[in-house]
Amino acid sequence: MSYLALARKYRPQTFGAVAAQRFVTTTLQNAINMGRVSHAYLFTGPRGVGKTSTARIFAKALNCLSPDGINPCGRCENCLEIVNGTSLDVIEIDGASNRGVDEIRSLREAVKFVPVKSRYKIYIVDEVHMLTKEAFNALLKTLEEPPEFVIFIFATTDQHKLPPTIVSRCQRYEFTKIPYDEMLESIIKILEAENVPFEEDALNLVIRSSEGCMRDALSILDQVIAYTDGNVDMKNTSYLMGVSDKYLADEAFAAVLKEEPDKIPALAAAIDEKGVDYKYAAECLIEHTRNMLFFVTTGDMPYKEYTSAEKEFYTGLKKYASDRRLYALFQIFQKLVSDLKFFEFSRYVFEFALFKAASVSQIIPVAAVPARAQAPAVRDVPLVKTEKVVIGKDAAPIKEIIKEAEKKEALAENVPGSEAVSSGGLWEKALEKISKDPGPFGCNIQYGYLVSAGPDRIVVGFHKDRSFYYDFYNKPDKKARVQEILNSLANPAPRFETVLEDSEDGKKKAPAEVLIQAESYRERQAKKAAREDPVIKAVMEQTGAEIESIDILGNKPES
Repeated sequence: MSYLALARKYRPQTFGAVAAQRFVTTTLQNAINMGRVSHAYLFTGPRGVGKTSTARIFAKALNCLSPDGINPCGRCENCLEIVNGTSLDVIEIDGASNRGVDEIRSLREAVKFVPVKSRYKIYIVDEVHMLTKEAFNALLKTLEEPPEFVIFIFATTDQHKLPPTIVSRCQRYEFTKIPYDEMLESIIKILEAENVPFEEDALNLVIRSSEGCMRDALSILDQVIAYTDGNVDMKNTSYLMGVSDKYLADEAFAAVLKEEPDKIPALAAAIDEKGVDYKYAAECLIEHTRNMLFFVTTGDMPYKEYTSAEKEFYTGLKKYASDRRLYALFQIFQKLVSDLKFFEFSRYVFEFALFKAASVSQIIPVAAVPARAQAPAVRDVPLVKTEKVVIGKDAAPIKEIIKEAEKKEALAENVPGSEAVSSGGLWEKALEKISKDPGPFGCNIQYGYLVSAGPDRIVVGFHKDRSFYYDFYNKPDKKARVQEILNSLANPAPRFETVLEDSEDGKKKAPAEVLIQAESYRERQAKKAAREDPVIKAVMEQTGAEIESIDILGNKPES
């Protein structure tokens, strides 16, 4: 007898043997038990998860001569014929090769004949989405009102390609991918039945490659068993699946996270010598970045099917990772994948991306900041960052200086023209209401300034270099909206007018410009406080360090 592939040999023969589809199998069993069997079913879902197998089991259960409760016996004449594909009453049709209107016309004629020796005549149409539009239309009437002894079971991986008129005439059942735990349990039972020794890490690799499809997993195992002469181990499985060179991408990711650019030339040369596809290596780097982000933020790996070596790899690199750095690395590697599609010199593009990724903390402030935990006054507030030391703005000297700066800003010290903004109480109220609009109408007003405010009219000016905003509010509909707001605040309300003025007039500043100057003033004061902070001075005295530069970080520090 010729060898039977694992996927065929261990195909489920009862409802209980179908993995991870309990909703479907339970509903079908209850329908049989209650005598509420429909005339048409639609099984949808990914490949290799049990759609056709469930259809056959359902057909056997309906036509079994001596059922074992709800399940088919698997031994009677009808069950054996269905399993062998020789039954005259259970007809399997390949929708891809019988997709035309002529084949459907023949089916319409055939359904009129009663079953030969079974209770039901069942048509199982696989890949039904491949039927043509004309074929679907020819099937509609028969599908809606078939003879009472006819049942249609459609299976497809692409439900969205089916006409709504077909879907609405069927009971639809969604099949899902098989979870890791259930697939691992099933595979172990199969390998034990076959007396095949295995390593669980190798099975994890197979399951991850199968993407939740049992048939794919068993096909891979068949290939591995044949290659290794009956032993599923990690070394041979990884080689056969083409991931044995993945260690180069692993080493590249480690060099990037540890910021060791000196290792990149040798790694790039090794990748080039072994002929590893650069796009594959870049995708591996993206996968590592994503997995590490899950590990850093949740403390767990995103999936269970990672090998022990992979878990050890991520654990060893965790101390070098932070969510900010991983966000930045993802953008770099994502751009690398895109660039590799459009440039011929792939190696150079790959190398430069690795150098950039390994130096990311020198480009943008994403590095982890362990030193801040030693500053007792630091909280989750913006940081003042130096090349050598990081302290919190919440430290007492800086806090006092910022408060003082805000007082000075309120008095418009070193911010010329701000008195024009604060004049006109009615306009201030109107400005507040306008600014609440989330669109351009609310944002653009910040580039205008109050020229005059009187009982008859309010004049708002715009500099000539801001003529876009002047034109925006000079439109009749925008003027009308501003006037409505003024009318809601005063009765009678002054008339709203706009004016375009010379930008060389340095005495008049728009709110947006005032804010920019105020922010600059705060930054100067914060940097001054950082240099004079006693904690930084003590560190510099003890270590001999010097402040090279100071950057202001507006967001909360990393945790």
